[in-house]
Amino acid sequence: MSKVDKWKYNDFFGDQLRREKLVNILLSEIIFLKKQIKTYKLNDHQNCIKTALGKLEYLLEILKNNETCLSDDDFDKIINFIYQIFNNIAKELEKK
Repeated sequence: MSKVDKWKYNDFFGDQLRREKLVNILLSEIIFLKKQIKTYKLNDHQNCIKTALGKLEYLLEILKNNETCLSDDDFDKIINFIYQIFNNIAKELEKK
């Protein structure tokens, strides 16, 4: 496989660092939530999303300031934390 093809598909071969993957996930989720916040008219819904945004942005700052590679356990914990944030959003929006 040529170097260009390998670079193009580097995510499939696991060459991208875990930390970079998490930063990309967090950035995409933050952008998604910022777009969604405008669609809700109720302050309770907006506050729920703002709280989640704060958590995701805080996590992103921690990852940006930390230059070390993450272990498998740390990677899994952060993914689970992101999942829990979105699970909480879904539960809060269903209640109201």
